Amino acid sequence: MAYRFGPVVVGVDGSEHSVGALRWAAEQAHQYTRTLIALSVLPESPSPPPGPSRDRDVAAEAAAEARRWRVGVAAVGTTEVGRPVAVLRRHARDARLLVVASRGTGGRALGSVTEALGVRADCPVLIVHDAQRWAAPDAVLPRKGPVVVGYDGSASARRALRVAFEEAAGRGSRLVVVRAWHHPDLWRPGRSRCCDLTSDEAAVRGGLHEAAAPWRARFPHVDVEVRGERGQAAEALTVVSQWAALMVLGTRCPDDTEQPANPSVMRRVLERAACPVLVAHSPPGGPGFR
Repeated sequence: MAYRFGPVVVGVDGSEHSVGALRWAAEQAHQYTRTLIALSVLPESPSPPPGPSRDRDVAAEAAAEARRWRVGVAAVGTTEVGRPVAVLRRHARDARLLVVASRGTGGRALGSVTEALGVRADCPVLIVHDAQRWAAPDAVLPRKGPVVVGYDGSASARRALRVAFEEAAGRGSRLVVVRAWHHPDLWRPGRSRCCDLTSDEAAVRGGLHEAAAPWRARFPHVDVEVRGERGQAAEALTVVSQWAALMVLGTRCPDDTEQPANPSVMRRVLERAACPVLVAHSPPGGPGFR
């Protein structure tokens, strides 16, 4: 399938944001020994845009920069004309991974292209928040933090769990499987006392251990931790993103027989996450890659 054998594709436009996303894409291409395609999309306009940038080959420059950063990575640049979302989605059909930068100020609001790709694409999409942080030649990408995956038992969450195990194994990182859970007896300000929810939390952790068991058998060298975070999912996962190197989330896909109970959680986390977020989209024709 394209997920396993396709190239890593990164959208570039010459901005610091896209340069930072390029750094992450080069690292991913090196990790998976994949070709890196730096893709620049020009608007459908009869005349070239004004300014000195019109004579630059942004895609070729990006590919050359990626080869300097990661010696041995086969990087090529390509430029196409069209609507960015449509062009990037078309390339995603044959890609192992699509990488884009979040354009929002402080990584708190998604650009329209990034938001659209976060909702739907035919391969996993890595969204790099505050990507300009990684644009400098001497910037060091985080390598020591854990990979975190949000899990709620849905088909999309099971797909995200598979992707997260592969990412943790490829990085040699610890994997933290997180499930946010809410209970009507959770203490809130104004309540005079709280209840003992130890058994409820143990049930959440037991379910996470059960879900992770098949993948722990396949990836025995991955150090796995399960955590039940009390509270609303979007808020809990946003807090967790502050100490993660990478967060993996599932998203609603048309082929899924089970849909997430609250699909807005993924979008809300994307808007506020402190670390890059890998959205585990489903490939065409099936609920997950094999």
